[in-house]
Amino acid sequence: MNVTLNWLKNYIDFECSAGELADRLTMLGIEVESVKQPGAELEGVVVGSVNAIKPHPNADKLVLCQVDIGEPEELQIVCGAPNVREGMHAPVATIGTTLPIGLTIKRAKLRGETSQGMLCSEKELVLSEDAAGLMELSTDIPIGTPLATALGLDDTLFELEITPNRPDCLSLIGVAREIRAETGNPLKLPQVDFSKDGADVREVTSVTIEAPDLCPRYAARVIRGVKIRQSPAWLQQRLESVGIGVINNIVDITNFVLMEYGQPLHAFDYYKLAENRIVVRRAMAGEKLTTLDEIERELTTNMLVIADAEKPVALAGVMGGYDSEITDATCDVLLESAYFNPSSIRATAKALGMSTEASYRFERGADPGIVIAALDRAAQLIIKLAGGTVCKGVVDVYPGEQPLTEIQLRPERVNFVLGTEIEAATMEEILTRLGFAVEVSRSIHRVTVPTFRSDITREIDLIEEIARVYGYDNIPTTLPKGDIPVPAPDPKVEVRRRIKQFLLAAGMMEAINYSFSDPNSFDRIRFAADNPLRNALPLQNPLSPEMSVLRTTLLPGLLDNAQRNHNHQIDTIALFEIGSVFIRNGKQKEPERVTGILAGQVGDGVYSNPYREPDFYDIKGVVEGILEVCGIVDYTLEKTDAPTFHPGRNAAVLSSNRQIGIFGEAHPEVLENYDLPYKAYLFDFDMEALVDAAIFAKRFEPIPVYPKVERDLAIVVDQEVLSDMPTELIYATGGELVESVRLFDVYEGEQVPEGKKSLAYAITYHSATETLTDKAVNALHNKVVKHLNQKLGAELRM
Repeated sequence: MNVTLNWLKNYIDFECSAGELADRLTMLGIEVESVKQPGAELEGVVVGSVNAIKPHPNADKLVLCQVDIGEPEELQIVCGAPNVREGMHAPVATIGTTLPIGLTIKRAKLRGETSQGMLCSEKELVLSEDAAGLMELSTDIPIGTPLATALGLDDTLFELEITPNRPDCLSLIGVAREIRAETGNPLKLPQVDFSKDGADVREVTSVTIEAPDLCPRYAARVIRGVKIRQSPAWLQQRLESVGIGVINNIVDITNFVLMEYGQPLHAFDYYKLAENRIVVRRAMAGEKLTTLDEIERELTTNMLVIADAEKPVALAGVMGGYDSEITDATCDVLLESAYFNPSSIRATAKALGMSTEASYRFERGADPGIVIAALDRAAQLIIKLAGGTVCKGVVDVYPGEQPLTEIQLRPERVNFVLGTEIEAATMEEILTRLGFAVEVSRSIHRVTVPTFRSDITREIDLIEEIARVYGYDNIPTTLPKGDIPVPAPDPKVEVRRRIKQFLLAAGMMEAINYSFSDPNSFDRIRFAADNPLRNALPLQNPLSPEMSVLRTTLLPGLLDNAQRNHNHQIDTIALFEIGSVFIRNGKQKEPERVTGILAGQVGDGVYSNPYREPDFYDIKGVVEGILEVCGIVDYTLEKTDAPTFHPGRNAAVLSSNRQIGIFGEAHPEVLENYDLPYKAYLFDFDMEALVDAAIFAKRFEPIPVYPKVERDLAIVVDQEVLSDMPTELIYATGGELVESVRLFDVYEGEQVPEGKKSLAYAITYHSATETLTDKAVNALHNKVVKHLNQKLGAELRM
């Protein structure tokens, strides 16, 4: 919003400079984006009178003008403007002046005749695009007056950035009220008084509100016998100084009051209203309205219109209608002042792609309490500038009237929040200056909020008002006091840190994918039709069909990453992601998963570590590393039938009989669905399960005193027997004397019967209390062999 210094001083007195005022307003919360001097570029341009004209002796299209600018001697200026004539007043650029177009005026000879300045057009002064002739000025303006003064441009223009919660500052009186809070100087509000000699307004018009939820208040006056003409110079200057174009005296008055009070008004040609009355209603389906910009607009049923007895005549709170506008033939005016629902105006303006001074204010929340005051101010100015008679009374329909908000303010609470020692009387004075009514008691102030401050609803809002007026720079800086509690370590944070650190050290790269997913991805990873993970949460406004649900698994995202890398000829793929998924299971949950993929090739491509395809043991090593950094040693592996994985080439990880993850080779159909020409290996862990199973405590053991005994054991078992099954049985049989069991060979071939396989283990026997003899070890080893035969049908391989 634009505000000029001279116009603002009509409503409050203050002594500070323009720069100081800008700083004060900014500290009050009204940001001043720029401070401009509109007349600064016109320095050296004055009002001159053309006293005499004679032909140029050497040019047919030029004349010699004798120009009086209020100095002892007249100036001779060579001019070629077609409208120059004796007795006219025009701008004169004196020698040494630099015009806004960049031209510096010098004493010069034009076709042999001396020119001591320049008579200027509006375009040369960058006041308009009119270059047809000299800018003509009123002969009432004294000769020698600086042009900036004559045009009212010797002023300071402030460009203010008003936040959406402060619509009360979208007016000159609103800004003046803020200055009053800072300075304590009284406001100088317009004194409104005019005669009402016409007929009773209720006899000549009526207002019906059919949509009180969208229009809580609508008021109207009728002024008869007005004369439509050009506005006086002072009114034109006021409006043009803040960037508002002039139209005619009636419309200009409504714009003047808009800037003064912040209340949008609209003037209808009274005789263009069917039955001369107003109906405020929702638009009908298919209804159309041609607005003042001569554009026909199709309305919807959720838009509010101002109608007469037959048709819409204005788009409420946005723009008037073309068919009811004020013209030179208008003699009677119906003047509107209303309060509209901000959400309704915002939705209508956005739907139609419109933004006006009126909608800008209404959609932020105008002041329902200023409706009549603004209406009367406009009526007063109309009588003064357009003549006419105001009908007696005012039509004021107010179905949405609400009681004023009252808030209890505790002075001690104010000082506690701000860390200050402000006196209660100072708080009362600040709030009173801002327009609040304050009833003082011993410990509580009862504060009544004025209608123009719809943003104040709580005690903390009043505290903020006191703080900004008291001055943020006056609030002392204090360091917080008190004991800082040491937060308890979060095991989930530690597990996440350890896993991420390990996977990065293992050469994998972290991927971060969108939480949005493609519902077709469940088919691509072969999820069963009844898999609960298919029940994904849909988005109400998705970016695309491929991102229309919240993900329930991280696998599709990483497979998409692998496909994208392959398409860009990057086939060394080692990625992992730690992120949330979104599960619908009675109540919405967001569990965290740890998922990874190895595909294409591994290795560095050097002699000691050439490129090769990854295999099952690569992904198994990654999984074992994850479990190791989490301190999980008590786990088992079991076959699964997960459809995403290759049958027989995957395993579930269990801890305390609870599945905490799964890993293995991706199913060939999954690879085909993602156009991957090579094998891919995946792992997927439940972060919560990893946290529950993690053990962070370190266990230290003394250096062994007694020697260890190692024995190798090769057995032949059925192919269905997993390698972990003999391992568990060996531990169970040997008890504390079996320190470790390591599988070092698996063989299937000619020397092993069909349907069988050979498993070779290295077993370490050790006692912490004595030296194990060969006899004791042999007996224990034989017992192990016997149990393997009894439980698993294992035979010693010779």
